[in-house]
Amino acid sequence: MQLRKLYVLYIGMFILIGIGCIVSVEAQAPKNPTIAVSSDAAGGNIWVMDTDGENQRPILEVGGDPVPLSLNWSPDGEKLVFHTHLKLNTDIYIVDGDGANLKRLTDHEAEDAWPDWHPSGQRIAFSTNRDGNFDIYTMTPNGVIQKKLVDDPANDLHPAWTRDGRKLAFSSKRGRTLGDVYTMDVDGQNLTNLTNHKAEDSQPAWSPDNEKIAWISFRPGNGQLFVMDAADGGNIVELIGYAGVKRDPEWSPDGRRVAGVGFGGGRAVVFTSNPNGEGDWKEIPDIGFPNRSPAWFDPGFIPEFSVTPIKARLLSWGWVKQVRLDN
Repeated sequence: MQLRKLYVLYIGMFILIGIGCIVSVEAQAPKNPTIAVSSDAAGGNIWVMDTDGENQRPILEVGGDPVPLSLNWSPDGEKLVFHTHLKLNTDIYIVDGDGANLKRLTDHEAEDAWPDWHPSGQRIAFSTNRDGNFDIYTMTPNGVIQKKLVDDPANDLHPAWTRDGRKLAFSSKRGRTLGDVYTMDVDGQNLTNLTNHKAEDSQPAWSPDNEKIAWISFRPGNGQLFVMDAADGGNIVELIGYAGVKRDPEWSPDGRRVAGVGFGGGRAVVFTSNPNGEGDWKEIPDIGFPNRSPAWFDPGFIPEFSVTPIKARLLSWGWVKQVRLDN
């Protein structure tokens, strides 16, 4: 009798979860380390390639002005999220890693931009000015708005989660500066201004070990890429070696390289650099103009608690089987 009841529980949970999780089972993560890049090149707006620039191939042509921005892999590498300006609105979209199943997550007359995936895969932080100024909200990967994380009269932009999901970095124009990089706990506590400089500081990106933050600063006169300690903003290092303006910092999943975009001489190219300011710059071959928003995924560095709805279903199924076997 006990065994029969457990079988009923087993089947009932499977049916309920199957009904509640309508998701594509076709999405697959890249098998090798991969960088996704947005571009205005012929053939597509989002491209993927090996981390050395080889095997460049388009996966999606979605348009936008100028190109899709803030590309961001889901923690399991199965999907990409980004924002782009279409049909008079800036909205956030999601697509499988092979370019299939494009879905618009936000549809609002305000600007919704700069999405960043929580390492659990269960929510996405983004900036929106739907309340009159840019605040930071979260939503589910299905586009259901959850709550406001940062609420201030100033514009708060570029949210970035730590690898453990416990802290958030963002840029803000609060105070008298043109913009500073802040960090805080996800409950809003321990708000810290890391840069506190009269020049504009923005686009923070956490290192995988949560010890460093790469960001863009205009303190040299134009946008340049820097790295600092995440705890207090100390040990600032400028990543020199590429002439021109720099944007879009992104860490390699192993923390050994920092990717970015360099503008100059009519070009906008993706590069990678040693994060210690020691040079060792490597330029990735051009796709088209402009190249923007490199997003780096390595299947060997998936966060332990990263789950998609598909994986959550399988974990629940396995738990029920384990209960039956143990009893």
